[in-house]
Amino acid sequence: MKIKVGSLIPELIRHFFKRPVTIDYPFEKITMVKGFRGTPILSPERCIGCRACERDCPASAIEIIQISPQEEKEKKLQMTIHNDRCVHCAQCAESCPTKALAMDSEYELAADSRKELKAVYTYIRASLSNIPKEPPTPPQTP
Repeated sequence: MKIKVGSLIPELIRHFFKRPVTIDYPFEKITMVKGFRGTPILSPERCIGCRACERDCPASAIEIIQISPQEEKEKKLQMTIHNDRCVHCAQCAESCPTKALAMDSEYELAADSRKELKAVYTYIRASLSNIPKEPPTPPQTP
């Protein structure tokens, strides 16, 4: 198939006057749309330690360990979110009865090793009476 150069010239001239469709990515950041499922973040003051997020995660990316003895009055838990396993489905945020987990708008997750992708939260839950009513608002990236 032969391409005629004469038929390409009008198309070429037309594209000289259009704006580029792409952005200058590393220097220009785009804003994420509402509902974008980025990285799961925890609000430890809202967490009751029910482990619904750990149970419902399809990728087994959430790990909750009790690091205090059972007879202690305050429960001390450690939550590890493995971002290297996370599929960003937001099932953990939907399963949480107190809305302690939310999805932020972070999409740049590059790291040099898998260990750098882990987000480890250690929190203490003494009683359920001081859980805030409002769900957390994820931080917005500029």
